[in-house]
Amino acid sequence: MGRAISDGVSDAYIQDVTVHPEWRGKGLGKAIIRSLVERLKQDGVGWIGLISEPGYEGFYQGLGFGVMQNYTPFLLKRENA
Repeated sequence: MGRAISDGVSDAYIQDVTVHPEWRGKGLGKAIIRSLVERLKQDGVGWIGLISEPGYEGFYQGLGFGVMQNYTPFLLKRENA
């Protein structure tokens, strides 16, 4: 499973990509990413980003993604956390 959030014009983020552990290693994750990227490109989106959990950098680099230098992700703190 996976999804892309886009402004429909120029930018998109791929997120929530996951494959059940029993199905990993069969190319499903790659197929999901490639399908999302292809659709975004067809829609004219030129900037496609994602945030990965640690340890998956090589997976995404193998699909053409690179580490975003000079950017720091932020998360809004929960009031009751």
